[in-house]
Amino acid sequence: MNQFAGVLFLCIVLLSSFLGNTDSGMISDLCKHSDDPKLCLSSIISRPESGEFAGTSNQIEIIAISAASANASATSAYIKNKLGNEDLEPATEDTLEDCQKNYLDAVEQLDDSISAMLADAHADVDVWLKAAISAIESCGNALESRAGNDAELSQRNDMFLKLCNNALMINKMLT
Repeated sequence: MNQFAGVLFLCIVLLSSFLGNTDSGMISDLCKHSDDPKLCLSSIISRPESGEFAGTSNQIEIIAISAASANASATSAYIKNKLGNEDLEPATEDTLEDCQKNYLDAVEQLDDSISAMLADAHADVDVWLKAAISAIESCGNALESRAGNDAELSQRNDMFLKLCNNALMINKMLT
């Protein structure tokens, strides 16, 4: 009986691996149109749900949006941590508070994008993704023009924008 269980387990692992490669091929096909194909591919494949959920282009898009959302949530936590520093200058604090609001808005807009994607409303996905991009561009503009220029936050903004642009590119390919 143990030998049978071992063979069954091996078959399941091999089948999962084969199916995973199929999903990876579909993801690669979509991501090759990205400005940063490696980031597109890695950001989707690294998501826990990509193995079991990435069976269709729409599902891959949802995973791409969720990758951007996870990035936005992590950046929001980073900003919140920075705002906890009592030594901040008032102008820096104002900039970080604006960016915090922008990231909270972006997370909501990405949630709306996922809801629109589940309803197969690609035009709405496009609107919500562009709104999230605009919110974080506002944060970047505030960092550049006012006090509070934070190199790490600027890098996080750039990564967020790349992730959103990947999701936007996938959405455009699906319409």
